[in-house]
Amino acid sequence: MLFRFSHLYNKRSLSLKGDVAAAARRKWPGVSVVERVVDAAGLDEGAEIAIVGTAFKEMAKRPDVLAEYQDLFAAAEAAADAADAAESYASADDAIVLEDESGRVKIVGAESPLPAATMATGLIVAVRGRVTGDGELEATDYCGCGYAPARDAPAPMDDADESPLVLLLAGPCAADVRDETAAAGRFALLTEWLSGALGDADVARRVARVVVAGDVVCMDPSEAAAKARTARALTPPNGSSKGGAREAASEAALAPVRVADVMLARLAALAPTDAMPGPADPTSFTMPQQPLHPLLLPTANRYADTFVAAPNPHECEVGGKLFLGHSGQPVQDMLKHADYAASAAARGATRAFNDGASCVDRHVDGDDDAYLACLEDTLWWRVLAPTAPDTLPSYPFRDADPFVIDDAPDVLFAGSAPAFATSAAVRPDGSRAARVVALPSFATTGVCCLLDLATLDVERLEFAPPADAAPPATASA
Repeated sequence: MLFRFSHLYNKRSLSLKGDVAAAARRKWPGVSVVERVVDAAGLDEGAEIAIVGTAFKEMAKRPDVLAEYQDLFAAAEAAADAADAAESYASADDAIVLEDESGRVKIVGAESPLPAATMATGLIVAVRGRVTGDGELEATDYCGCGYAPARDAPAPMDDADESPLVLLLAGPCAADVRDETAAAGRFALLTEWLSGALGDADVARRVARVVVAGDVVCMDPSEAAAKARTARALTPPNGSSKGGAREAASEAALAPVRVADVMLARLAALAPTDAMPGPADPTSFTMPQQPLHPLLLPTANRYADTFVAAPNPHECEVGGKLFLGHSGQPVQDMLKHADYAASAAARGATRAFNDGASCVDRHVDGDDDAYLACLEDTLWWRVLAPTAPDTLPSYPFRDADPFVIDDAPDVLFAGSAPAFATSAAVRPDGSRAARVVALPSFATTGVCCLLDLATLDVERLEFAPPADAAPPATASA
C-alpha cells in the first residue's frame, strides 16, 4: 500500500475490524481470533486460528506503478498502453494476502474456500485456517462483516397505493454526437411522462424525487483537445473581438454543458432533483467527486428549492428511506480485480453469502449479471469502493474512510451499468436489508426505474422515441 494512503486503509480497518472479529467469534466459537497479523507469526505450525486483516490481491496482470520511474518515457508509455488494453487484471493465478500495519500473511490452500475470484484489494476479512511451516495460513473458512445493522424503520404508510415514488436514472446526456437526436427524444418522452401529459398521470404525480446518477454533461475526453475544453479556450484573449474560430471553439465546448443545464432545469421544474457527477462530467477526477459547479448550471440552479447538485457518492433520505449510490466508477474498477464469470455462486436468481444473507429476486436485462453481483458484494462487505485508492483514484483522507457503509441504506444504486439490473438484499434472519439497483445510460437505452418508498419494489421504465420504432413502455422488475 502506498504510504500517503496508509491513513485511509488504517481508518477502514479500524471502522470494520471490530465487526468482522465479532462475526468471526460468533461463527467459530472456541477458535482464537487474531486481530493483528504480527501476532500470528510466533504460533506453532498447525495451530488453528482466525486472522482479521485487509485483503490485498496479488495479480500478475496488474500494471506496475513503478514502471514510469524506470524510464521516464518509453517504459511509462508502454505500461500505460498495457493498462488501457487490459479490461481486467484478474486471472486464475491470483492470490490473497492479509495485511495490516503490523505485517502480512499469505493465504494458501488448494481447497481454500476464500472466493479469490470475486474478491478485491481493500476488503476487510477474517480467514480461518492453520499456520504452515512457511508462516502462511492454509485457509479452511472465511468471514466478512455482513450487512450493516438495520436502522429504526419509519412508521408504515397509511395508503400503499398512494405512496411516494423515486425516479432513478443515469446518463441522460449522450457523449456521442451521433446519439444526440435519439437521446433528446428519450428525454423528451421522460419529461412528458413526468409532467403527466403522457401515460398514467396519477403515477407521475406521486414522484417525490428524481435522482440522476452521473454523466449529466458527458464531455467526451477523447474530444477535449479538438473542442478546446480548457480555460484558455473558453476565454477570448484581451483585446480580441467576439466571433471567429476561437469563439466558435468555445461555443462548441460549452454546448454539452448548456444541454445538460436545460435538461436538469426541466427535471427540477417537474420534481425535486438530485444530480450527481459521473466519469464523463467536468468536476474533480478523484473520488469522492465534487458537485458540479453552480456556474456550469445557471438555469438549473435557479430552482433553488428543487435542484441539488450532489457529490458522488451521494447519500440522501427520502420519505424516511436512506438512499446511497454512486455513478459507477467503484464497481467498474472492482470488476478489473474480480472475475465473476469464474464463480458459479455469483450467478442466478438468488445469491447466498456464507453468513446466511442473500440477494433474491434478481433481475438483469440480458445474461451478464457481473455488475449487479459486484454491487451486491460491496453492500455485504460494507465498503462502497474497496479498490480506492489502490487502483481507483481517491483523495488521501486522514481522519476517516468515506467509503465505509456505516448506516445501512434502504436503497443502494449505481450508474454506468451495462444494463438495468436489480435485486433485494435479505439478512440472515429473512428481513429485507436493501434494494439494489444498477442503472444503464438513459441516453443510450431509454431505461430508468421507479422505486416505491412503501415497499422498495421497483418498476422498470423504458422510453423509446419514434426513431427506435417502439412506443414508451413499462415493465415490472
